[in-house]
Amino acid sequence: MAKFNVPNSHKTTNQEGFKAYLRPNTKFDIISVVLNSMLNGDKYYETEADRFKSIEELFKSNMNDPEFLLKLMVYTRNEINLRSVSHVMAVLSVENIKGIPEVKKALQLILVRPDDATEIVSLWNHRNPNSMIPNSLRKAIKNRLENKWDAYQLKKYYGTGSVKVPDLIKIAHPAPRADTGNNQDQTFKQALEGTLPNIETAQTVNAGTTGEERAEAYKKMLVENKLGIMAALKNIRNIVEAGLDVENLDMLSSIFTDENKIKNSRLLPFRFAQAYNAVFDMTIDMFVKNALLQMIDEAFMMSAKNIPFARENERIALLLDESSSMGDYGHILDDKAPFYIGKTLMAAMITGLNRDNVVGMTWANNVRTVNINKTAMEFVRETKSHGGGTNLADAMRVLTHSKTFLDKIVIFTDMQENQVTQWSRGSMTFRQMVEEYKKVNPNVTIIFWNLAGYRGGIPIQISDNVVEVAGYSDKMLEVLPKMMEDKNALVTEIMEVKI
Repeated sequence: MAKFNVPNSHKTTNQEGFKAYLRPNTKFDIISVVLNSMLNGDKYYETEADRFKSIEELFKSNMNDPEFLLKLMVYTRNEINLRSVSHVMAVLSVENIKGIPEVKKALQLILVRPDDATEIVSLWNHRNPNSMIPNSLRKAIKNRLENKWDAYQLKKYYGTGSVKVPDLIKIAHPAPRADTGNNQDQTFKQALEGTLPNIETAQTVNAGTTGEERAEAYKKMLVENKLGIMAALKNIRNIVEAGLDVENLDMLSSIFTDENKIKNSRLLPFRFAQAYNAVFDMTIDMFVKNALLQMIDEAFMMSAKNIPFARENERIALLLDESSSMGDYGHILDDKAPFYIGKTLMAAMITGLNRDNVVGMTWANNVRTVNINKTAMEFVRETKSHGGGTNLADAMRVLTHSKTFLDKIVIFTDMQENQVTQWSRGSMTFRQMVEEYKKVNPNVTIIFWNLAGYRGGIPIQISDNVVEVAGYSDKMLEVLPKMMEDKNALVTEIMEVKI
């Protein structure tokens, strides 16, 4: 049965105007868009407002299966750890899904922190001025106030915007519980009055102290185990500049080598790369710098689990799109760019593979081999984008002409490929070039790792040997082996979410 040489049906165009192929159904479309939506600014081909509109349109196109939409929202917040897009889906849910109790239950599951609720209420107010907060959202907030958020969390995420913790209490009217042992009556009263007890966090230390006082405050937080790995990574520069001594360094090391903390942190992989770059660019004692860089590198490798992506002795090519639409070109470290996120995910994948069986390449107008025999963070920092056009077929041509036998080809890209490449036998589409490569290995599996989530399809039809995975999270490394056995595995995993 043909795997790649199938009829040219279900055609569309991508954002660049080139031919592409539709995904099997709208579930795949909304998964691709949502899991690639940090909503942290405009993309190369799309503004943030356009992305919001795409999410809304795809949400409504899946209204025949509201359970799937709610589970995707919960999966996005709790497994992929994307907050803003889950807030968007929350508002779309209360606007469009009526009459089922699962809405309230799903909302409860994504209200991990009080600022999840303040963001959702703020977005509701913006889209629905002068409208009452829907009962499902109000009851979900009430449940979290009564059963989840304590005085520490209410203070930490009190808010500075138009919607703050006191507004949540006024909306939800929580009933203080006597059985919690936390004196909720007093907590809610203090929250309404703005008199919650002060707490010590990295943010308060940065805002309220300087010099030796700040150094002592950080040391105290380290000693009392009050500094989590997220705060340590985000504030690594502040901690070092406050005055890092040997004792601080040892305590930081205990954070960065705590596998359970790293596992439970739900950090996106590029957070480690951001911290690594912050330390790398500092002018500090070189021995201290090297120790910190090594800690961060090792923490990243712990976070990138050893997933059975490859069978023993399988040979793999990792192809990273460095075209201009991927960003980060001109040797600028842009940690929001798809290229930057792609090389970070590529580094995460490399850590779990036998490097003797892996080749790495970047491609745009030309194809370049990249050195994968580095530490993960060195690979991220030193792999540069040269920009250019988008010629994926040319990368396949290089593999074909060299007769490089591969079991899997993983393509990190924004899916805006030019379908035609020029070579010695004339122009060929990517699909045709894949057919040429099949003369080297007819059973090769091709995996597209979608890093932008634009609407418009992929460069080749999904089939038994062609898989698409989407998103910024190394969580996808867990799902990918399942998808190679069943291309619907990601949808299945989402539908297994309990509400």
